[in-house]
Amino acid sequence: LLFNIQKIEIKGNEYCTDKEVQQVVQSDKLSKNSLYVVVKYAIGRGETLPCFESLKVGLKNPWTLKITVEEKPIVGCLSDDKEHVYFDKEGLVVRQGTTVIEGVPTVEGIDLSNVKLYKKLESGKTKILEEVLEASDEAKKYELSIDKIVCDEGKIYLHIGKICVNLGSNATAEKIAQISPIIEKLGNKAGTLHLENYSAGNGTITFEIAEETEENSQEK
Repeated sequence: LLFNIQKIEIKGNEYCTDKEVQQVVQSDKLSKNSLYVVVKYAIGRGETLPCFESLKVGLKNPWTLKITVEEKPIVGCLSDDKEHVYFDKEGLVVRQGTTVIEGVPTVEGIDLSNVKLYKKLESGKTKILEEVLEASDEAKKYELSIDKIVCDEGKIYLHIGKICVNLGSNATAEKIAQISPIIEKLGNKAGTLHLENYSAGNGTITFEIAEETEENSQEK
């Protein structure tokens, strides 16, 4: 009776619910016993979810489980009229449903087939999907607040506030690294930041001011 679970404390989960975490941890009949659950995870026999980087289980006291979850970071979302599909940097679908997760950029211009939870995204445009995943992951590293990512005619555009960033057909780490300091210098200006031709050997970057506020056609 001493090790009969009466309370479970869960932390670290942002998009998975406490109920989902609890159901995974208590997946068999013996999981009402706190000591059993702790030992099960200690020896690597505990269940987990594909959207978890890690799941650790300990005891606060004999009747209280402490569960710490580290989820795979979400880098983007594909939406239609029915649901939202959230994915990680590998293209793994980690969340699917009607719930809106704030701060996640939406992706437009990619048609998907056979979307399933905990399966990788599939698209007829494999190359452009790979570049979108690269752009999403790198943008998250630099803490860029991207509103949406648009794929159009093989090119990738990042929409950040009033700025549209043209990455061209490939999204490299070098290109993404330039965005934040440039946008900071631009202040409140609106327009298109051209990075499609930028590379380590070609440092040309131009900013095309939006027509409605245009004083000069381009700034460098």
